[in-house]
Amino acid sequence: MRYKVGYSTIAILILVLLSVGSCGGKGSVNLVLNQAPNKCATIDQSNATVTCEGGVISFSGVVITPDPCHYLTAGLEVMNRSNVVIGINAESVLPDQDAYCVECIGEMSFDGTVSPVGSCSRRVSVVYNGATIAEYEGQ
Repeated sequence: MRYKVGYSTIAILILVLLSVGSCGGKGSVNLVLNQAPNKCATIDQSNATVTCEGGVISFSGVVITPDPCHYLTAGLEVMNRSNVVIGINAESVLPDQDAYCVECIGEMSFDGTVSPVGSCSRRVSVVYNGATIAEYEGQ
């Protein structure tokens, strides 16, 4: 099956998700997800890295998608004021969207930030389609 998908080189999603009161700051926490266009996979499994510096959590990685006709969405959950979960999911591109799709397993690179989070002394997990692909344990 082939259909056309019109993506710019990088899509940026900015989501204001929750009050920083649960993260130890004032105002809102912003989750920013940047994603590259999907392509046929060159890796065997999804993976990511997480760092935290100056109250900003940064994450990046590559995820496997069922085919290149997908885009990523992200959500944020803060638990117990110290555990942060960044959830990433792959969503299918609708057939009426402007896209070309080939039949292969897809791969999509991404990076993003969560800020401001106050202290970096928290646990951060990046979860893709229910599986943890990266963890960070702050000091």
